[in-house]
Amino acid sequence: MGKTKQVLLSTDIIFIFLLTYGLSITLAAFFLASPEKLISGMEEIVRSPSNLITDYVHIAGVGAAFLNSGLVTLSSLFLLRKHKHHFCSLTVSVIMMLSGFSFFGKNIVNSAPIILGCLIYLRIHHSGRQDLLVMGLLSTCLSPIVSTIYCAPDHSAISNKFIALVAGLLIGYTILPIFEFLKVHTKELNLYNMGFSAGFIGVIGNLTTRNILAIKIVPHDLSFEHHHALLIFLAALFTLPFLVFLYFYKKNIDRSKHLFLDLKKIARFSLYGYLAVIFTLLLKVPLSGILVGAILTFAGFSMYNFKFRYFFFPALGVFLTALLLYRDAATTNNIVIILFASTLSPMTRKYGLVTGTLSGALFSLITRNTQYLTAGINLYNCGFAGGITVLLMDFVRVSFYRNTKIKAYCQNAHLRIIQFEKDLLAKFQVFTQSFLFKITTMKDNQS
Repeated sequence: MGKTKQVLLSTDIIFIFLLTYGLSITLAAFFLASPEKLISGMEEIVRSPSNLITDYVHIAGVGAAFLNSGLVTLSSLFLLRKHKHHFCSLTVSVIMMLSGFSFFGKNIVNSAPIILGCLIYLRIHHSGRQDLLVMGLLSTCLSPIVSTIYCAPDHSAISNKFIALVAGLLIGYTILPIFEFLKVHTKELNLYNMGFSAGFIGVIGNLTTRNILAIKIVPHDLSFEHHHALLIFLAALFTLPFLVFLYFYKKNIDRSKHLFLDLKKIARFSLYGYLAVIFTLLLKVPLSGILVGAILTFAGFSMYNFKFRYFFFPALGVFLTALLLYRDAATTNNIVIILFASTLSPMTRKYGLVTGTLSGALFSLITRNTQYLTAGINLYNCGFAGGITVLLMDFVRVSFYRNTKIKAYCQNAHLRIIQFEKDLLAKFQVFTQSFLFKITTMKDNQS
């Protein structure tokens, strides 16, 4: 009975944290803009094509962008609560991703048909699959298809709004089985695997909208006018949870291990969020809607499935590619790719840090080119690129392993590299601990 109460307490804490976040950004919108501007801004958001990169902060103002993000967050929480979802670290990651991408691409209208299609699929096939319900929310990465179609002028007897509704329902109904099928082939080495599944539908959607519906998809501009407002929002968002963690940590929580673990994860959320913001400021790149979305996603998924060292080496590969090949290290595009290189953290964990660095370099090259295939219809383009990277590297590995001598040599070399990495990390950990111990000793002596 005690265990059940602890689990329920843990679930409630995560739900309260997310609900507080959703309500806060919704209410913040009314302090950032007048009700009239919020209404007109929401109309602009709903009427926009929403393909990558449609910065809602640019086209509708910072207040309307916050309101849209808040509404998407709260509606997602309501849906999960209604279906008795068990709130956990994955839920935080998913909600932060939904909220972040609601600053550029997702809105309360273009997401609705896709979610409805997912619910119909779950009702018919998998009524009890809680994990698929969460994946259904992530499938709204294809919501720009809905917006692109219903915002275009009618070219046939059938209204584009009706076509958009049918397209959204069809996407929602088909994407979950596609996700289940492709997840097996990437061997769960791609963290943002829904983006990989959505990429295939995005390619078909791009061809359909261009050739059949004769819709031209155009790129959009970013807005850097609201850098300070967005910086204050991110600073407050990552500071408050960390203060809560420090408060309970000083209380020396021993009675509830579940509560303490949740608080540690919330602290990770804050620290990774600070890391992303500081990295952006060091490169002197102003904040925009897409950067806020990338930072929220990065911080959210830090609670779920990757450690810093597994993210660092793919990010290093991306950074070196930008520095040596493209020479655009200090740009919004490159920072977004670096943050989403976290999708390769499972590959780094399995195959080592050298492989992680190489995969990051390849990921950067692919990400910069796959957007042309989907024309921005797939918001999780980095997840699509991550899946292609995993498959290509796995194909190379399997091809080399066909020769038994090469296989034995590669396996031995891989084991030696892994052992070297472990020894290096162990030495670094010992050095860090001794350094911190010396600092605390010096402080104690001075006091």
